[in-house]
Amino acid sequence: MRITVLGTSASAPTKERGLPAVFLEYLGEGFLFDVGEGTQRQFMRFGRSFMKITHIFISHYHGDHVFGLPGLLSTMALYGRQRPIHVWVPERQVVYVERFLRALVPSLPFSVEFHPAAPGVLFSTEGYSVSAYALDHTTDCLAYVFEEAPRLKADKEKLRQYGLHGPVVGRLKAGECVDWRGKRICPEDVVYEKPGREVVYVADTRPVISNVAKGADVLIHEATFLESERQMAVEKKHSTAREAAEVAKALGAKKLILFHFSPRIDDLSLAEAEARERFPDVVAAEDGYTIEI
Repeated sequence: MRITVLGTSASAPTKERGLPAVFLEYLGEGFLFDVGEGTQRQFMRFGRSFMKITHIFISHYHGDHVFGLPGLLSTMALYGRQRPIHVWVPERQVVYVERFLRALVPSLPFSVEFHPAAPGVLFSTEGYSVSAYALDHTTDCLAYVFEEAPRLKADKEKLRQYGLHGPVVGRLKAGECVDWRGKRICPEDVVYEKPGREVVYVADTRPVISNVAKGADVLIHEATFLESERQMAVEKKHSTAREAAEVAKALGAKKLILFHFSPRIDDLSLAEAEARERFPDVVAAEDGYTIEI
């Protein structure tokens, strides 16, 4: 599972920072969270393939989070894409985003399936699920949670203890009890469930604590303002870096990635230092920041 923060600026790009877009790769699939202007160029710049994208999740329809959609899909068409792509948008905004795309790009050689997103599970497969929960912004805005399905693991120490190896281990993982060297061994004796990895994407919002996001391996959270501009954050329904860190602490997250910085913040180390006062494992992401989990 690899995460690349493609764009980290808020509202407008800067010379160094593009607009919001975060790309998650998992077992050959690509999941894009928000699509600011020029996102396809960010893919090229950081050596990622936009042709892998199967789902796009838009947090809300403010321009810096959605204006890159027509350009990205048009570029995919030029590169010969044929596979359908799924676009998820807050349910009361999906019609506007679809009209916006169709007005600029009336036809494409592949299907674009728009889906209304609302709090709860959006869809699931055998390997993972994607859920959403409501944020607190000036318009409907959603956070997205990518959660890997739990995996069955065999306790290596117990395997050694029983002398278990080969196909019999697979039978135990499949739920069978086995007779082995004069003993009856059942799955609960050696097999345990390991929780899947969880990534939470939080765009424009005041601090929100949701049980859906508890225990995230990675929390990607907006940090538009520094604490010195807290009043502006309150008025514009955004978060400060310190508030993002407090959310990470309350959720029990393992790692916090800050993004969506006001163009007024020239030195991102200020945001990182401010957040670290509340939460230890934090990084203020530059464009192209990548992590594997």
